Amino acid sequence: MGLKAYMNDIVEAVVTTAKGMRITARYGVDPREEVTLQYPEERWEIPEGYRGFLHNDIKTCTACTMCVKTCPVDCISLESVRGADKRMVLASYDINIGRCMYCGLCVEVCPPKSLKHTSGYEMASVTRGELILHFIAEDAAEIKARVARQVAEAAAKAEAQAAAKAAEVPSSGTAEVAKAAEAAKAGAQAGPKAAEVPPSGTAEAAGAQASAKTAEVPLSGTKAPDVSSESAKAPVVEPKAAKEGENKE
Repeated sequence: MGLKAYMNDIVEAVVTTAKGMRITARYGVDPREEVTLQYPEERWEIPEGYRGFLHNDIKTCTACTMCVKTCPVDCISLESVRGADKRMVLASYDINIGRCMYCGLCVEVCPPKSLKHTSGYEMASVTRGELILHFIAEDAAEIKARVARQVAEAAAKAEAQAAAKAAEVPSSGTAEVAKAAEAAKAGAQAGPKAAEVPPSGTAEAAGAQASAKTAEVPLSGTKAPDVSSESAKAPVVEPKAAKEGENKE
């Protein structure tokens, strides 16, 4: 190594040391230049889009299990049961943040957008069990039993309403009998009216009889022929058998 290279190294060391001391002197003298943050009383402002701990809004969640299926490390688990209104009811929803890799896939596929990343990042714990977040405090078995009772009550109520409706509305056979009775009653009411008003053919026959009687009775100005005198004038014809008997005698 030559003398020139040795002197260049010394000059470079002095220059870099001067630059570093200048920055240190500025931060040490100027109170506006703050480096140390008084944590935990003070915290840095979390930038937008930060992927912190997961949080699920239970009131909005539909228990579709999309987050469970999408999670690559299986850190989400849930239990659900179908309620009386045919919707899924969550019995338990847990997230193991000690296993979570904060990839955000579960947040992207959530249909109701109930699962979101928060700005939380502090979770000091002694055991791993403390790293599991339970979003439903009630026991899953109790929730399932309560939902089962509600489903049974809804089914019984529906059956009672159906029975009451069936009792109010007559069956098909009864309806047919009622219709037949109404038709017979209508026919009985129409019978006397039909007897009072003769049909067209009967009226024509009655008119013909009346005209025949009128033809038989002579008018007031016309003299009726004497039937008795004509019958007296007519010759009496004796039977042939009687004449033959007289001739033989």
